[in-house]
Amino acid sequence: MSLATNPEGSAAMARAIRDSQGLFAPLNKAKGNLPGDQDVYEDEYTSSLDDEKISALAKAWILDYASYYGEIEKTQKRAFEYWIGKQIQLGNEVSGVNPVNTNNVDNLIFESLETFLPIATAANPQAVVSADPSPQGQNISKVLTAALAKEADKQKLRRKLAKLTRQWALFRIGGIKNGFDVVTGQISCEVIPSKRFIFDKDGFVDEGGIFQGDYIGERKKVDASTLIKLFPKKEELVRTYVKHKMGTKVRFIEWWYKNDDVFYTMDTEAHEVLGKFKNPNWNYDIKKRDEAGKMTSETERHGTNFIEQRRNPYVFLSIFSIGDQPHDNTSLIEQNIGKQNVVNKRWKQIDKNADSMNNGLVVSDVFTSDQAAGAAAALRRGESIRVPGQDVQKHVWKMPTPGLPEDVYINLRDAREEIRNSFGTSGSTPQGQSKEDTVRGKILVAQQDSSRIGGTITSQIEQVANSIYQYWVQLMFVYYDEEHFILSSGLTGGMELLSLKNDSFPFIDSLEVTVKEGSLIPKDPLTERNEAIDLWSANAIDPLNFFNKLGFSDPAATTQALILWQMWQKGQIEATQYLPSFKLPEPSQSIPLQREKVEEPVGQPPHTGVGGPAVNPLGPVNGAENETLPAGSPEATQIQAKQLLESIPIR
Repeated sequence: MSLATNPEGSAAMARAIRDSQGLFAPLNKAKGNLPGDQDVYEDEYTSSLDDEKISALAKAWILDYASYYGEIEKTQKRAFEYWIGKQIQLGNEVSGVNPVNTNNVDNLIFESLETFLPIATAANPQAVVSADPSPQGQNISKVLTAALAKEADKQKLRRKLAKLTRQWALFRIGGIKNGFDVVTGQISCEVIPSKRFIFDKDGFVDEGGIFQGDYIGERKKVDASTLIKLFPKKEELVRTYVKHKMGTKVRFIEWWYKNDDVFYTMDTEAHEVLGKFKNPNWNYDIKKRDEAGKMTSETERHGTNFIEQRRNPYVFLSIFSIGDQPHDNTSLIEQNIGKQNVVNKRWKQIDKNADSMNNGLVVSDVFTSDQAAGAAAALRRGESIRVPGQDVQKHVWKMPTPGLPEDVYINLRDAREEIRNSFGTSGSTPQGQSKEDTVRGKILVAQQDSSRIGGTITSQIEQVANSIYQYWVQLMFVYYDEEHFILSSGLTGGMELLSLKNDSFPFIDSLEVTVKEGSLIPKDPLTERNEAIDLWSANAIDPLNFFNKLGFSDPAATTQALILWQMWQKGQIEATQYLPSFKLPEPSQSIPLQREKVEEPVGQPPHTGVGGPAVNPLGPVNGAENETLPAGSPEATQIQAKQLLESIPIR
C-alpha cells in the first residue's frame, strides 16, 4: 500500500488541515500505484460540491441550529455557574460600610463532580486487539495492542477523557477529535469545547459515541495572515475582509458533510467558501486508466480500511439521551440544581440565625436612629459602647434568639447526601468515609461508588474510548506508510522493539479492536491482593501473575526463584543451583545426627512396616540418640538441607 500526497494543490491542503482542521494531515491521501511503481494521483477526491451550494447549505445549517440551541445554551450557562459557585448571592449590610455581596454557598455540585471524575477515569482504557490465528495475524495483534497502549499513554488519554466528561456534565455533550500530524508523523487527539460545535439538530449520538446526522460544524478562529497561508487562493477575500490589517482575528467554520466532504467557510453573513475537499482519512479505490492516461470506471485496486465506512473524526460522550437531539436531554448538574438550592437555603437560614444570636439588639429612645445603628455595628465588631444613665439594661437589651429546629439540619444533611448519591460519590468523600470505623468498611463504600459510576458513566466512556481506538487504527491504515517503531515492555520486565507499517494490514482477516470491560474502574489494592491469594489457593493462577498482583517489584525473578526451589525440593537440581552461595562444611568437620528415641513397648518386637525388621532410612542407631556422619556424604547433605529449611522462621 503506497501512500503519497497529491502534488497539485497538496501544499495548500496540507496547511489547511495542519492548522485549521486540527488533524495535521493532508486532505488527499487517497492514491495508489499502477504497474511500474508510478504514483497515480486521483483528482476526483476533491469535493464535487460547488461553492454556491456550500454557502447556501452553511447559511441554512446555522439558522436551523440557532433555533434549536437557544434553550440548550441557557441550561449550559446555568450549569456552568452552579459548578463554579455562582449560585446565591447573600447581602450583608453593615452600618458605615458599603453592602458586600459574598458567595456564601456550600458547593456540593463542584465537590461531587470533581470527586466523580477521577473515579470515572481512573486509568487509560485497555485496548484488546484480536486477529486471525495466522502467525502474521497474531503478530499484528501483538504490535497493535502495544501501539495503542503507547499512544494512549502519550496522548494522556485518561486526562482527556476526564476533560471530555467534564464538558459533558456541564454542557450536555462532550467531543474528542482525532487526526494525524503529517509534520511529526503522529496521531493527534484533542478535546473540543462543546460550544464550538454546530450540529444537525435532527441528529443524535449513538451508543458508540458516533454522531448520526448529515453535518457537523466546528467554529475556529485564527489571524488573517495564518488564514491566508491555509488558503492562499483566498488571499484577496481575506485581505478585503480585514481591511489589510493582517493581525485581525478571523472566524471560520470547518464542516463535515455526510462523512464524505469537508469544507471551510467564512463565519460571515455570506459564508464565502475557503476550501473544499474529500474525507482525507480514507483509502479510496484506485481506478484504472486507459492508454491515454484517462481514468476509467474499472477498479485497479480496492482501498483497504479498518472501519467499514467513512466517518468524521469526532467521537462524542452522550449518556442521558433518548436519541431525539444532539445534546443529552438532561445532565447530572441540571438534575441536582434544586437540591443545591435547598442546601444554599438551609445554609442561609443557619447563617441568618447565627447573625441574630450575635447582633439582635433593642435600644430605648435615648438613642437616635444613627446612634442605634452605630451601637449595633460596634457590638458586631466586638467593641464596647457607652450608654447614658446608670442602669444599662433599661436602655439596651440584647434579644435572645431561639435555636433552629432540628428538622432544618436534617433537611440540610439529606440534601447534601442526595447530591453525592446522584453523582455516586457518597462513600468517596471524607464525610462519607468518616462514618466507617474500619479500613475495610472505607474500602467497601468507595467500591460501591465505583460500581455505581462504572455501571453507567464509565461503561459509556469505555465505548467512547473503543471508538477512539478504532479510529486510531484507521489512521494507521491510511498514514503509516513509513515504519513506526514502538518500544514495549515484555512480561519478563525486558524491553522489546516492535515495528508497524500499513502494508501488512491488507493480509489480516477479522481484525477487531475493543476495550476491556471495567478497565477504567479503579481497583482497590487490598481487594486485588485478597483475590490473588484466593486464586492461588485454588490453583487458578500462575505464579507470574500472582506475584504481579501482589505488587512484587520483580515478579519474573520471584517466579524463577520459586521454580528453582520447587525443583530442588524434588531433588532435580543441586542446592548450589538454587542458592549459589550455599557451601558444604569442610571434610574435616562432621555433621551431628540428631534422632528421636523411639519408645518400643516392653516385650514386643520392633515395629515393622510390612512384616520385616524395622529400618531407619538414615542408618542404624546402634542404641544411641546422637551420632555423627561424614561430611559430604549424601545423608549428611540431606540432613543439613532439612535443618536449614527448619531454621527458616514461619510467618
